[in-house]
Amino acid sequence: MPTTAADPSTSGDTTADPDTGSSTDTGTVDETTAAESTGPTMECGNEVVEGDEVCDGTMLGDETCLTQGFDDGELACAADCSGYDTRGCLTAVCGDGVAVGRELCDGADTADATCRSEGFDSGTLACQADCATYDTSACGLCGNNQVDGAEPCDGVWLQGQDCFTQGFDSGTIACSVDCQSYDTSGCGLCGNDILDGTEVCDGPDTGAATCMDLGFAGGMIACAPGCEFDVYGCGVVQYDVSAPVVSGGGSNRFRANGYAADSSGVLVDFDVYLNLPAACDLDFYVYQAPMYGGPYTQVARTTVNYGPGLDYYGAGIPLVPVTAGMYYVLGAGWNCSATPYWTSDGSYAGTDAGIGLFNVSHWDNGYPGPGDGYVPPNVGGLNTVYVQRVYFGD
Repeated sequence: MPTTAADPSTSGDTTADPDTGSSTDTGTVDETTAAESTGPTMECGNEVVEGDEVCDGTMLGDETCLTQGFDDGELACAADCSGYDTRGCLTAVCGDGVAVGRELCDGADTADATCRSEGFDSGTLACQADCATYDTSACGLCGNNQVDGAEPCDGVWLQGQDCFTQGFDSGTIACSVDCQSYDTSGCGLCGNDILDGTEVCDGPDTGAATCMDLGFAGGMIACAPGCEFDVYGCGVVQYDVSAPVVSGGGSNRFRANGYAADSSGVLVDFDVYLNLPAACDLDFYVYQAPMYGGPYTQVARTTVNYGPGLDYYGAGIPLVPVTAGMYYVLGAGWNCSATPYWTSDGSYAGTDAGIGLFNVSHWDNGYPGPGDGYVPPNVGGLNTVYVQRVYFGD
């Protein structure tokens, strides 16, 4: 029997069923199985808002404490992503010490504001009771000549401080330009070998001063322990005037000698010889006049506490320029009990005491006390010469 060839155009294979002998057409078979579709999985905590989640971690959308009806704070997401966690949100309550929301400040909480941010220089900013305005009463403004805020001084207002209270012994204190401290650059401390404050010298530092600058003919200037010029090297001579021959005690007395200057120079100082039974204030005077009889001009006056004891007591006057042809009176007054000494034999009449020739004594038995307008009212003669020492240089 002839065999029939298979039709190559047929789709699929023809398979004989071994049981029936019939052929079966299976067609094209896809051996892969489609995966089962379950959709996206919702996972709280992955920072992705998905499914029914309201939020997730820091992903809050546009929501804040303010949109949730609070005044301030930090909104968070609930742990299960089902809603918002508002425990970090704040509601403004004036007086609770926490500046929140619309509150400008609250108690000590001024947010980030300070006295400086409000236009002042120093101090501590506070809050008014309404939590809506700042209290600047404790703030300071440097340069307004008022000590305010944290300022120790302002301009000329130094709060009673001076060079002495700051540990110095001379000079003038000032306030620093920022009002935060005292400017002591104008203060001086005697003994530090630095010319500062109102010192004219300090140790070896005498500045550029010379004996001639002070009116002397020459010599070598030095510095005394009190930071004042020691001019005794400028040709200064000590002159002893009178001898202690006669004495007489009393209170409210003034005793002086008058001298007619025969040359120009410098009166450095003078001493008076007294017996003081107790400590006493002595008032020293130097007068100048164009001639004996005046008119007198007071050119130096000091008050020094001395005694008790019998001694020469120094006036401690500043340097007094002496002009030839002028008349000078040197003396001391006291209101306590004291005994002066003098000679009355005329032996010193016309004697040169450096400052000039002794002329006449001046006295007052009713001395009223220290005064810049006081002039001794009485004069003696050539015989009464009170015991003095005069220090003079030309």
